[in-house]
Parts: sequence; structure tokens; C-alpha cells
Amino acid sequence: MFPSTLENLRESLADWQAEKQAGHGLACVADELMSMIQEKIISLELLHQLYTTHGLGLTLKHRNREAWCVLTEDASAPGRYRWTQFQRDGFTGHCTHDTPELCLGDMMDDGYTVLDQGALERLCGTPEWQRGSEITAIIQACNAGLMSWEEANRKAVEVKQRYQEAA
Repeated sequence: MFPSTLENLRESLADWQAEKQAGHGLACVADELMSMIQEKIISLELLHQLYTTHGLGLTLKHRNREAWCVLTEDASAPGRYRWTQFQRDGFTGHCTHDTPELCLGDMMDDGYTVLDQGALERLCGTPEWQRGSEITAIIQACNAGLMSWEEANRKAVEVKQRYQEAA
């Protein structure tokens, strides 16, 4: 699905306003949908303001769970931008787009709307993050064919035990 943009949200709002005015089709749900779209427009406008203030490195927390994301240039695709998701135990994924604005829309669509500058710095030095990073490296090695599934599982158990003993 294409990320929300202010332009497409405003177009969608106008379409629902026209649908309501015409009184046919799904006009009965137009008010509810228009309210949801207006909330998204307000949220995305706020994210654009936060990006203007903080620029690349903007870090947002998910509105409902312990997860964050950070907006950066995409090092593997020059001229593109990436937002990278992470939790307390490490990176969990990323999405790449042509503009920071598309990243912001995608971040909002996924639920990342709460400013939390410094979250990555706070979390990346913790034992939980270090353990997660070691396990991620094992998964990457297994996926690359550098170790078997059995060996990867054994190493992951060793890492978890080591950190459990240290706690």
C-alpha cells in the first residue's frame, strides 16, 4: 500500500464529502470516515512539523506499543530515505521511500506518532539490545547459508543463556 500523503488524504476527504453530499452509496459512513481522515491529516501535519524541527534522525515511538522508528538517509540506496523500526532488543525492519515525506506518511500509517528523540541512544547500550543484536547476527548468518538451522538454534540458546546468567 502506498503511504499516506497530505495530498492523498485531502483528496480522500474531498471524495467523502462529495459522497455524503450526494447522499448515495456509502454516505451513511461518510462522517465517521471523514473524522478518521481529518485525524490522519492533523497527525501527518504534526509529523511534517517535527521533521522540519528535527530533520533526519527524527525518532518516533509507536502510539500503542514499545516500538520506535528513526528516519535516515538510506545508505544502500543513495538519494532515497529509510525509516528503521526497532524495539528494546534491536532492529526489527525498515522501509525505503523516495522522499522523507513518504517515510513520514508510512511511519504514521504504521502507528509511529509520538516524538521520542534519543530512544535509539537510550536503548542501544543495554544488555537487552546487545543480546538481540547477537541473535540478529545469527539469523543473518543462517539466512546467508553460513550456518545450519540447527547450529543457529544452538548458538541462539547459548546467547540467551549467557545473558540470562549475567542478569
